[in-house]
Amino acid sequence: MRWFASLLVVMVLAGCAPSERPTVAATARFTEGFSTTDVAWLQLTDALHARARPMLELAPERAASRSLARLAERLGAAQEAGRGRLRALLAEAGITGENPHTQHDMPGMPTAADLKALAGLRESAFDRRFAALLRAYLEQLVLVADGEQGSGGAARARELARAMAREHAGDLAELERAVAA
Repeated sequence: MRWFASLLVVMVLAGCAPSERPTVAATARFTEGFSTTDVAWLQLTDALHARARPMLELAPERAASRSLARLAERLGAAQEAGRGRLRALLAEAGITGENPHTQHDMPGMPTAADLKALAGLRESAFDRRFAALLRAYLEQLVLVADGEQGSGGAARARELARAMAREHAGDLAELERAVAA
């Protein structure tokens, strides 16, 4: 499974432009027990949540589906608790400063262009685009959490990844029910 850890770090950094490729190791010295994979997963997941926030905030006023709007509101509220857990582990790992991934466009992250286009939509057109973006976001969260569970070094980070993978898999199921309704 060590190969997966290396692959995860490469995937995370592949979203960075060549001139912006910070290495996770260069951002700080880790507390013993935390691996590069742990830190990459914590930072990427936090960045995914940060980038999805504006998308979630659009849904209550623009969605035709009340189920989608309620899901977006619930996810927005749950995100803050999730980000608190991620940041607590980053602090425990000795990581401080800006998250190097918040400004990068990576899989599962709505881009500025996505958000602008989404803001111009309403009703069923909004619902279709929002559901596609939300699905990509949730699927990416599950994918990287699965990678952390298999390759992470810190038990607390792997436990959080396991919990978040379950939560986001449930969110995906709820999204599918909302879209089908």
